[in-house]
Amino acid sequence: MKFRTEIKIDKAPQSIRHKDKMVTLGSCFADNMARRLQEHFFTVFQNPFGTLYNPLSVAEALSMIMEGRQLTAHDLFFYQGQWHSFWHHSTFSQISREAALQKTNTQIEKARSFLKEAQWLILTFGTAFAYFHLPENRLVANCHKLPEKQFRRHLIAVEQMVGTIRKTLNDLRRFNAQLNIVLTVSPVRHLRDGLVGNARSKAALILAVQTLCENDPELLYFPAYEIVNDDLRDYRFYDSDLIHPNDLAVDYIYEKFAAMFFEPETMRAAQAFAKLSAALNHRPQNPLAPDYRKFLRKTSDQIETLKERYPYVDLRKAEEEIERRLREIGKSEE
Repeated sequence: MKFRTEIKIDKAPQSIRHKDKMVTLGSCFADNMARRLQEHFFTVFQNPFGTLYNPLSVAEALSMIMEGRQLTAHDLFFYQGQWHSFWHHSTFSQISREAALQKTNTQIEKARSFLKEAQWLILTFGTAFAYFHLPENRLVANCHKLPEKQFRRHLIAVEQMVGTIRKTLNDLRRFNAQLNIVLTVSPVRHLRDGLVGNARSKAALILAVQTLCENDPELLYFPAYEIVNDDLRDYRFYDSDLIHPNDLAVDYIYEKFAAMFFEPETMRAAQAFAKLSAALNHRPQNPLAPDYRKFLRKTSDQIETLKERYPYVDLRKAEEEIERRLREIGKSEE
């Protein structure tokens, strides 16, 4: 007997390798996938503007990155003790205006250089609802908890999403001709829109993405939304907020992603790096125990083996972390 409808994942025509550089952009689900990839030591630039939800804001962020557009003092506003940018998530907000400008502009500059050399761009759209700031009559990526009366919420038409994203994709290919682009719709539920509103929003996103992929055979679609809602389709795969997929669900989605984009050699490498990540995340009850020192030495040897096997993977941070822990043990024993 069958108790679930597992989604068949077709192998992508292009494969992701550890040599490749990837940019993830979009909703918090993009962060989840980026973290899984980073745990397997892929080179990923994660959400350079912070979490972005609607396709128009994602497109605007990409345009700013490609242009290398730098924010000025006039682009920020002060509210509740911090300086904010309407283009960025609140993680970029700072007490000092100069600090906020430095953080946002440095990230844009880094993202531009990285995107220029990247092989992969993964875009995740979370909602088709957008907010327009009435005093300035323009789209914002984040409201930063300003009074609700300052905004107009609007369900973006499918045609507008398709037109805006299509133009951005054309610009991206002129900017970086080697870029492979993957579109996804986030499975995270936006209950602030209500269940009916969330369903309409996701339906609009899915239709827009389908239209884009049908007219652009080079685009790739990864069915994250369908995996959660049509394959898993159970509240046990959600966090306690009943909004976000839990770690078990994200692990399952990542397995499907790997099946779609990884060749067997990349899969073996990812498994080896996963063991290294587990070792680095290990925290002993007694860090001064002789067995822990042996564990760190063994992990150091593991890093050396991986460096020889995969010389194109940057393991410097892992080396530095092991060396730091060994130094701490040495100081404690003096």
